[in-house]
Amino acid sequence: MSDAELVLAVSQGDHHALDMVWKRYAGAVRSTLYSALGPDHSIDDLIQDVFISFYRCSNRLNNPSALKAYLLGSAVRIAAFERRTRGRRSKWLTVFEQLGFERPERQLPEVGQSDLVTALHRVFDQVSERPRTAFILRYVEDLTISEIAVAMGTSDATAKRDVVRGRSRVLLLASKEPALSDHLKYLGGNDA
Repeated sequence: MSDAELVLAVSQGDHHALDMVWKRYAGAVRSTLYSALGPDHSIDDLIQDVFISFYRCSNRLNNPSALKAYLLGSAVRIAAFERRTRGRRSKWLTVFEQLGFERPERQLPEVGQSDLVTALHRVFDQVSERPRTAFILRYVEDLTISEIAVAMGTSDATAKRDVVRGRSRVLLLASKEPALSDHLKYLGGNDA
């Protein structure tokens, strides 16, 4: 079935079609969330959030044939919301610590990270949200400019500008990271 046919079937309540969408795109959604958040114990829950959101609004998709772009766009929006929520949560924990309350113990152990992944996430943390998202969708998820525009809800021209900004910022910051400097050649070229 094509993506458009799957969207139509899901919008009509076909759970088999929803399962097919899951099997086709769950890996790409996981990869996008991982790129945006790094190793994280909540990624499985966030993947489900993406697909629940899709299920609920499948009958309102403007371009059903752009299903992958829609799902990855939803993933980056959910990841951005998660990052903002964590920032607020962290600020509140600091306030409570200053008032004498103890920080609660972590529910899950820290996930081990290689030096390369750690350095990459340090770089991503220094890039503003839209250029970072565009960079991830282009160079990690290999979407076209048009697909990125759909995923981010922008025009093709804006998506291309965001990719160029994200790429130049990531390259600049990565050049200052010893663990990443050898890998910069893989981001070479001028295509956006």
